[in-house]
Amino acid sequence: MYSVMNNRGFMFDLEPFFSQITDYDITFVGESHDHRECQEAELEVLKGLWDKDPGIVLALEMFERDVQPVLDDYLAGVISEKTFLDSSRPWPGYSEQYRPLVEFARTRSIPVVAANIPRRAASAVAKAGEISAEVLAEDSVFLPPVIHVDSEEYYERFKDIVGGMHPAGPMMNKSVDGLFKAQVLKDAVMAASLEPYLGRRILFCCGRFHSDHHLGIPYQLHKNHPELKIAVMTFGFMLEDAPMTERSRVGDYIWIVDE
Repeated sequence: MYSVMNNRGFMFDLEPFFSQITDYDITFVGESHDHRECQEAELEVLKGLWDKDPGIVLALEMFERDVQPVLDDYLAGVISEKTFLDSSRPWPGYSEQYRPLVEFARTRSIPVVAANIPRRAASAVAKAGEISAEVLAEDSVFLPPVIHVDSEEYYERFKDIVGGMHPAGPMMNKSVDGLFKAQVLKDAVMAASLEPYLGRRILFCCGRFHSDHHLGIPYQLHKNHPELKIAVMTFGFMLEDAPMTERSRVGDYIWIVDE
């Protein structure tokens, strides 16, 4: 079974937790992409929020902005699932990990936002070391009006992550500054993808580094819309090696699997 702890150390069953997060405009779930516990939790949170508010919107890092029309057609029943998957570049493991979320949304007419910048655009920015319409080429249509690259905390945390990567990894031949700009581009585009839905409650599922400490996507949103109430949820198993003083800063809520 599941329970949730807030960042002040109070434990909740799921029903009180769902009631609490309906006070927020946007709830982020910062997952570990290769851990099924995270995707199971995301589905539970989506179900719980939909039960409280059928007008909810689901946003996913796992689909890119240019496949939004294909995703919309599938949700509307215009195309088959096979056509959808053939045309949408789903992440590896989609069937087991993210399909339950999309299918729950489809059967309940929940809009799903394909939030991420196309990977080719992020790669181009990392290589060029700059964010510009020229670098993004056809993907420049997804550039938001403003991209906030001023968080020193985010840069330092990102630099620590990159420093811990394998030296033969695919990103290690690029500069830290270029990689950071690609990261911020992703955050800014994912934040901008929510603009049409800011009057509705949103559940956003993304990798943890895009939302931990209210940095990444929440940071971009806060800068553009300081009035928004944003909650960040993380997972207990991710915090086991973190100092106690750090754990309460990562998110507003910690999802725990009870033994």
